[in-house]
Amino acid sequence: MISYNIDSFDSAKRLIDFCDKYKGKIQIDIICGRQIIDGFSGLGIYSLVGHIVTVNPLTGNHECAKKFREEFLKMNERRENGD
Repeated sequence: MISYNIDSFDSAKRLIDFCDKYKGKIQIDIICGRQIIDGFSGLGIYSLVGHIVTVNPLTGNHECAKKFREEFLKMNERRENGD
């Protein structure tokens, strides 16, 4: 599980675009408190603007989960550096 700060509509859009790359390959849960949002639900993700969430990729394929985590961390690092 990975933490992500949805502090703006731009960061929400970035998360939506990232999750869309994995559509059909894995299930992604976005967790905020007791809410669990489908990672492919744009409206659900936009509703979480202003919150720090946990992104949880669900797959039995360890290679896919590892790739997701590595790419997600790179995307998040670029965002924090202003790229």
